[in-house]
Amino acid sequence: MTSLSAENVTSSWFGIPGTIEVFGTPIAPLTILLTVVIIVAGFAIAHSARIVMTRYISSHVPPDTRKTIGKVTYYVIIAIALLSALGVSGLNLSGLFFAGGIAGIVIGFATQSLFSNLISGIFLQIDKPMKIGDPVLITGKLPDVAGVVVEITTLSSRLRMFDGTYVRLPNSDVFLSEIRNYSSAVARRVEISVGIAYKEDVSKVVGIIRKSLKETPLVLVEPEPDVYVDSLGDSAVNINVWCWVPFSVWFDTRKQIIQQIKRELDGNGIEMPFPQRVVYFAKQSRRRKTGSSDVPPEEIREGLNIDEYVHQSD
Repeated sequence: MTSLSAENVTSSWFGIPGTIEVFGTPIAPLTILLTVVIIVAGFAIAHSARIVMTRYISSHVPPDTRKTIGKVTYYVIIAIALLSALGVSGLNLSGLFFAGGIAGIVIGFATQSLFSNLISGIFLQIDKPMKIGDPVLITGKLPDVAGVVVEITTLSSRLRMFDGTYVRLPNSDVFLSEIRNYSSAVARRVEISVGIAYKEDVSKVVGIIRKSLKETPLVLVEPEPDVYVDSLGDSAVNINVWCWVPFSVWFDTRKQIIQQIKRELDGNGIEMPFPQRVVYFAKQSRRRKTGSSDVPPEEIREGLNIDEYVHQSD
């Protein structure tokens, strides 16, 4: 509050008091004028800076991010202007600053995640690890999330998952996660595992699969397809089939290759076994004689397999 009395007027030019008491502090009129000029100039500079940031400097980022950068620049300059004006005025606002500091700490803790998402959203727009329409897999800090990018705002990213549902992810978590972008490359590798019976000729099967891939028009010649034995499983010999196809037709071509390999192997009489276990039982006659369910190991070795046991029981 500004008060004017005979005590606070020490000198006067053309009726203007030499000092004016503001919040208990005598301030010269010239100082008040300078303070007002600094505040007005701060608003003018902030407005100009927001226009420049929005139209020119931030032209390489999406509109939402441009607006955010412009607002942040505007309020930062306003804050600097107000602090400068208070410094020039010489007002004693230590009590106000103390209360404001406590309030700032409380507000800072309450909005920590908000500002984290805001800054992360700006960095995502600058770094551009993904864009609208890209199929991506986000993993690491978050549980695995796979889908198509629908929207990237300053606070969150929205994806349409492959089951048709939508998911909203905080930008701070997205920025700290591993982002696998499937649209960045022109071609993508198809990986298929085929299991064949142990009795089959591996070289023959590899030749059949290579011929099938060569007859598929969408399989790229370079890099060359690779067909090799990967492991000896419990029930089958596992063969890996790797080939490269154009990214835009990856899913459809993968389905076609699987169907074609199955058809070719069936046509050549190649057995593709399913997981199975062989269980042996002791002979029923010896079990009845002993009258006990405890069968010595030598009798187990002479036992029947499960198919023979079921057949005898019938």
